[in-house]
Amino acid sequence: MWRVLFKAQKVQQLKSLNLRQLAAKATAPKLLQLEQIHIEEAVKMEPALAIYTPEIWRRAHETFQNHGLETMSFLRIVTGNPNILKRTPDRIINTLEIWRACQFGETLLHLLLTKYPELLDVTDAHQLLTLSSYLKSRLSTNKNVWKVLMNSPDLMAQPENLIEEKLNYMFDIMRIEVPEIVKSSALSLPFEDLRCRHIFLVRLGLFKPRPLKADPDEPTTNHRLYQITDTSEKSFATKICRVTLPEYEAFKELLARELERKSRKTEAQDEFSDED
Repeated sequence: MWRVLFKAQKVQQLKSLNLRQLAAKATAPKLLQLEQIHIEEAVKMEPALAIYTPEIWRRAHETFQNHGLETMSFLRIVTGNPNILKRTPDRIINTLEIWRACQFGETLLHLLLTKYPELLDVTDAHQLLTLSSYLKSRLSTNKNVWKVLMNSPDLMAQPENLIEEKLNYMFDIMRIEVPEIVKSSALSLPFEDLRCRHIFLVRLGLFKPRPLKADPDEPTTNHRLYQITDTSEKSFATKICRVTLPEYEAFKELLARELERKSRKTEAQDEFSDED
């Protein structure tokens, strides 16, 4: 479910643009009052909202406003996740409390939920807090956890062992520091793609890991992590690596075969050792 929802991010960005245009029609700078024109414009952007009565809109708006979310944020949330209006005030409040337990602070939490209204579908407090605690243990602070979720909200759908594999690779093999990781969407990339892009750059001579005791602030000739990961394969190949997309695709196939051979060889050696 989460993967499908997060693929709708570009649609939500378009709706946000339309909502900014709607703000110009507001009678107050912060759009404090929910007016009929706002509901009508929201329905144009998201027809699924048409089934809800003005009373339901008012009740939901009041609930969010009582918890510090401005009207504009409320409109972004409901156009991005119309099912929110089906929920009782208690259920909405319960979800907000689940997220507050992550201790991002109200301002940052509101930014996260406004950008990704799908996150208000979270109901498992234990699962969320387990993920948040794990990420904090690897990324040092609650704010870094917030930053990484702002860039990779699909972490909510990833098993911890897959996140661990990617973090270990970036820390231990690529020797990337936390500030660079949280500024990228690297954790949204499948591990195989992350590894492949890195190895390709290394073999082209375009990426050199920092020495173990190097100053993290020392300039490097490597591309920034977000330049490596937050881009399409075509852009990665042509703009970062200066090769054609077919050349990179051919390398991906060759690397997959190479790694498969190494894996089989390792398994054979392990079996031989067991026999001894």
